[in-house]
Amino acid sequence: MSCCSTSSVPRMCPSRYAVWFPRIAFGMVLLGYGVNHFRTLSNFVQYAQEPFVAFPALAGVVAAFAYVVPALMIAGGILFAMKLFCPISKVCILVALSGIISWAGLGILVNTDQRIVGMLGGSIQSASVLLILFFVIKKMSKCSGGCASSSASSCCSSHSTH
Repeated sequence: MSCCSTSSVPRMCPSRYAVWFPRIAFGMVLLGYGVNHFRTLSNFVQYAQEPFVAFPALAGVVAAFAYVVPALMIAGGILFAMKLFCPISKVCILVALSGIISWAGLGILVNTDQRIVGMLGGSIQSASVLLILFFVIKKMSKCSGGCASSSASSCCSSHSTH
């Protein structure tokens, strides 16, 4: 008998808990990145501004964003791992990661220094991998093994009927 055959999700359904580890691990990775950026905030802001030294106004906007990104990563990571305030966690994660990708892409466009271009390419790759993992884990949380029912609440997803 399948754990998903009843009208409500049984407490001991293993696939119900199977997505906890990836979700918590992803949240802790974002939390770790955010805490690390806060610990070295002045270096992080300088790192973010470096590609834009020729554009002072843009460097100022980037610096402001660099002060916000660690907080978004921390808040998004914690909320996502705990499945709390899902719309807020999604916004925090998406703004932080897509902002990093946009910042690095713009930095590559305005810069000819190959050292900086290589550094920005690594940032794009890291943020892209995290963004892909976010969507995969979010999708896994939607219906773990078909055990979601219309009566069970599923964070970060719509209710599905099986």
